[in-house]
Amino acid sequence: TLTLPGIAGIVLTVGMAVDANVLIFERIREEMRTGKRFGAALSAGYDKAFSTIFDSNLTTLLTAVILFWQGSGPVKGFAITLTAGILASMYTAIVVTRMVFEFLEHRDWLHNLKMTQWVKETKIDFMGLRHVAAVLSIVVLAAGAFMGYQHGRANFGVDFTGGQQLSLDFSQKADVDALRTAFTGAGIRDAGIQYQRSGAGAEQNEVLAVKVATPEEGAAVQKVLGEQFAANGFKLIQEDTVGPQVGKELQRSGLIALGLSLLGMIVYITIRFEFSFAIGAVVGLLHNVLITLGVFFLFGRQLTTTSIAALLTVVGYSVNDTIVVFDRIRETRKLRGGRLDKAVVNESINATLSRTLLTSLTTLLSVAMLMVFGGGAIFDFALAIFVGVVAGTYASVFIASPVMLAVRPKVALEAAKK
Repeated sequence: TLTLPGIAGIVLTVGMAVDANVLIFERIREEMRTGKRFGAALSAGYDKAFSTIFDSNLTTLLTAVILFWQGSGPVKGFAITLTAGILASMYTAIVVTRMVFEFLEHRDWLHNLKMTQWVKETKIDFMGLRHVAAVLSIVVLAAGAFMGYQHGRANFGVDFTGGQQLSLDFSQKADVDALRTAFTGAGIRDAGIQYQRSGAGAEQNEVLAVKVATPEEGAAVQKVLGEQFAANGFKLIQEDTVGPQVGKELQRSGLIALGLSLLGMIVYITIRFEFSFAIGAVVGLLHNVLITLGVFFLFGRQLTTTSIAALLTVVGYSVNDTIVVFDRIRETRKLRGGRLDKAVVNESINATLSRTLLTSLTTLLSVAMLMVFGGGAIFDFALAIFVGVVAGTYASVFIASPVMLAVRPKVALEAAKK
């Protein structure tokens, strides 16, 4: 059965497939700019884009395999569709499209590829802006952490905590403190009480979400609302119940899968690049996940299996985006005689800026449509991906690369001591 996490895997696959083609076309354009004839530029473009596509897709594929191995039901669905999609998109981008273009070129039916260049050649000092970016990230992360602390257990849906969650419509809003006092008086302790937005677009409305430990407490909540808050017109519209053991298992399997994915990522990136690159990628990834969680908490949204599927998509997108930048840094470094400093990093980021913006804007446009026209569950899913794509684009430039550069001297010094 195709579930929302499975659809999340397809969404990420489509994004990576678009990115692979953008990378190839950007490379072909670069080769044509050097004066090469179309056939030679076509061949060189595919050859130079291969390592970037291979590394970014294989890193994500490794993560998908680990998620399937250690994840629970929803996570397995995400991993299956992502794995199938990555294998199909890699073959299509690297083999099929090349065969088609070379066939057309050899038949003399294709002489050129006209591509609009949205971003002209830039020379932005991204590394000079890293301190400002760090302050901005800290402020956003602190705000998200504060809201997460304020809401406490209410941040997590019953998928993770177990218990029962009631979603209630109302005609008149009741004060949260008054509700809490009434529930406590009825013997309902530690109830999670939160007003949330449900739906999207014109159908968006506010509902009261009450989370309790047992179905008995859920019945007591409805009784209190009916007796003490009759004037507010509370009406039950949804009821979700999950056993505590199921919630604990979801937490455990999710954390193990994430931890092993990060470890696998560190090992692979260290082998293909350097350990400092792996540290930069993981810090950037964690930054993106925490930023997305922070925005979720700021908007008063709850973490459910749906939002976890979106977070897994964010992880995959972040890795892909960062590897593309790192691969260009590796290439530029070779051209500069092995030198790796701020100038090399700036040159590499500027060289990939057109691809980064084009891929991100394409993805954001699709996700924005889901946010506007989707339903309640889809809205949470789309919101997480939207924030994650923005954070991922930002982090690949301002977080991952500066961190990689910052830890390099320390890594090199430790290696020299050994």
